[in-house]
Amino acid sequence: MGYNGNAYHGSLIFKNSSNGFKVSNIVDIEQYLRGVIKAEMSPKWHIEALKAQCILARTFAVRAGGKHGEDDLCDGYHCQVYKGISGEDRIADRAIEETSGLILRWNGSPASVYYHSDSGGMVTSSGNVWGGDIPYLEPKAEPFAYSGPNTIWEISLHMSLIESKLIGNGINIGTIHSITPLKRDESGRILKMEIKGTGGTKAISGYTFRNLVGAGKIKSTLFEFGARSPYINEERGSLPLSPLPKKNINKSSAVTVTEKIDLSEMPEDEEEKLIWLTKKRVFTTLELMEILSKPDDYDLFIEKGIARAEGRLPMPEQPSESTDVDLAETTGIPEIKYSPDLSMAPASGQSVTIFGRGSGHGVGMSQWGAKTMAEKGWTFAQILEYYFPGTTIGQ
Repeated sequence: MGYNGNAYHGSLIFKNSSNGFKVSNIVDIEQYLRGVIKAEMSPKWHIEALKAQCILARTFAVRAGGKHGEDDLCDGYHCQVYKGISGEDRIADRAIEETSGLILRWNGSPASVYYHSDSGGMVTSSGNVWGGDIPYLEPKAEPFAYSGPNTIWEISLHMSLIESKLIGNGINIGTIHSITPLKRDESGRILKMEIKGTGGTKAISGYTFRNLVGAGKIKSTLFEFGARSPYINEERGSLPLSPLPKKNINKSSAVTVTEKIDLSEMPEDEEEKLIWLTKKRVFTTLELMEILSKPDDYDLFIEKGIARAEGRLPMPEQPSESTDVDLAETTGIPEIKYSPDLSMAPASGQSVTIFGRGSGHGVGMSQWGAKTMAEKGWTFAQILEYYFPGTTIGQ
């Protein structure tokens, strides 16, 4: 079937609309994905990254039912870019076939999944961007440093352009005197900023500012005015992690039965307990990364470790390797508290230079991050477990 120079699988239905008519494509979800994956991720990238992308795109489509009234999805960036047959590629088709029917689930239901081009070094939470926290979409640093086309960017804008964009959206504060970041989230992204002008003062979110000025110009809300501060990638370099053990899919019952561990010599101090339990190999490598990025949850990890040591919970199927060094050395991750200290300096004058990192909303899977993980030997399941911890992969 074809329309407007494009060919599509399935059938086309023409419907009346307020603008004359609209065309809907009724298509099998696996055929739909064939027109999506190439548009969302380069088929030249590692196959494991493409597989992760397939599972997220499929999950998004399954969960989106009725998102556009009678239609489930649109064909643009609001949902997922869909090109029909013209967007197909044999490598992308292979990734679709090898993950056929697989989606990401949370508590048995299709998970809320998001992805973006480049986190700039650290992803943020769904609550920080749209409100409404989702347990598996929390701030965390990328496990490897990488360099994509928008990992670091800068742009100079005339204040008059920003003024016109504000006015065009009903915000008239006259000539701008200054733009000041007021609050950042855990990843460094701007949550709130203040714009002062000759006609008043307006506080808006970084997300709103980006949309007003244009996402093509302000590629993310992870930016500063006037100077560039050190950030995650610059501070730590590339983490010397070995590829993670392969994760079984739909085999949650596969565990390793081991003898109980004697807890009589376990220290009393919380951090020392974690180190001691780590040496007993009760945590997976991914759990160790979670421990480092979530110090407020130490007690939960200790409880899990003790339960495994006592035999009340099964031991990890393939636990991390134990050494006689500290927790940071055990995982290969420098002991960095992931709290970026970015500049809060204001912008003023006739023009402003914006120094930014990353591209997109920053929630869920970073595509450039997934690419790097795959190149380091991670499987699609490990990539998804890192960005969406606690979810499961299944039909």
